[in-house]
Amino acid sequence: MTTVVAGSSLLTDLLSGPRPAEWASLREAAELRLAGRELPTTRDEDWKYTDLKALAQISFKPAPEATVDVSSHLLPEMVGTRQVFVNGRHASHASCASAVPAGVRYFPMSHASEACHALGSVGNGAAKGLFEDLNTARFEDGAVILVPRNLKVALPLHLLFITKAEAAAVFPRLLVVLERGAELELVEEHLGEGAYLCCPVVEVRVAEGAILRHERVQRESPEAFHIGTLHAEVARGGQYHSRTLSFGARFSRQEPHVRLAEGAEATLDGLALLDGAQVADTHSFLHHAEPGASSHQLHKCIVDGKARAIFNGQILVAPHAQGTDARQQSRNLLLSDAARVDTKPQLEIYADDVKCSHGAAVGQLDPEERFYLQSRGLNADDARNLLTYGFAADVLTHVPVASLRRALRHLVMARTQAGSLGDLS
Repeated sequence: MTTVVAGSSLLTDLLSGPRPAEWASLREAAELRLAGRELPTTRDEDWKYTDLKALAQISFKPAPEATVDVSSHLLPEMVGTRQVFVNGRHASHASCASAVPAGVRYFPMSHASEACHALGSVGNGAAKGLFEDLNTARFEDGAVILVPRNLKVALPLHLLFITKAEAAAVFPRLLVVLERGAELELVEEHLGEGAYLCCPVVEVRVAEGAILRHERVQRESPEAFHIGTLHAEVARGGQYHSRTLSFGARFSRQEPHVRLAEGAEATLDGLALLDGAQVADTHSFLHHAEPGASSHQLHKCIVDGKARAIFNGQILVAPHAQGTDARQQSRNLLLSDAARVDTKPQLEIYADDVKCSHGAAVGQLDPEERFYLQSRGLNADDARNLLTYGFAADVLTHVPVASLRRALRHLVMARTQAGSLGDLS
């Protein structure tokens, strides 16, 4: 392995951890890219609204081994399809894959020599971010899901990544490969206790005619930092539908990158619910590389207190990607005078036969709607809370797993103090 001289004490701390032997060439390439690099600052265009000084002030160390009680986090539909990881390592005592159908390969990455050929190859042409390279250099474990040709998995799979540590860094990894005509629903959850850094990397490959529905739920500790990267490649006629729901973390950033081949389809939706001094940053990139693909993106933020939300969504339509249909919306709700949203939807189009649109809106609750609800008997607080919940509800309505949908709705109601309005699920 190459010795890396990092450009900041934070990177030095993070790179002082163990160097697992698996995928040595992949790790060495990541360390070479890290050589001499420093943390991004607000002088960098992609980080101009995001200050990482608070992150740099913490001396992170490798996460210790730990055990947790996962009973309160289990979902009834997925009792027999779960893999649990605690502090970045597989927790076999808490995992159960008894209901996973024969033919599906679903196992910890630490046992995944057969996945060597695919790991690190998704999004291979894209520039690697610093935190993605940190994951590649230092991840210890993660999950591999391989679904064979034409197999439609009836039950959703549940991946639970739990961190319980102080001043520690974890680097979970996920590789999902769907062969031609396969179908899968996947729930990926991140949660924890303490002040820690979680840097997950997800690689998705959807083959011709395959369909992946991917729910991503970030419920990290209020003191945590969460910086995640996703690369997805969708082959001809394939479909990738992703929904990212961000509720936790002191600071969170999501960087999804999706490449669409001919006739492929992608949905890339998101909801961030922030209060206090939370910061949630989303930088997405949708690449229409070939003709006839479609993408739909709706990103919503509800921002209260002194919290801040950032959205930068880029859609690139290649010169020969005729017949592209790309639609992007950023909608944001401010609940306090101190809350802030920076939104920047972008279209970069090099083809002339396309249907592309984007838009952004930032506003407060409509006083006429509040007055209407109060005229029907609700007090001022309940009217505010109901309208806030309604703003988020259309994103949650399409979550396919019923128990997860109910849990997320109750979480939103609790955060908007809408519990007094009864069960809205």
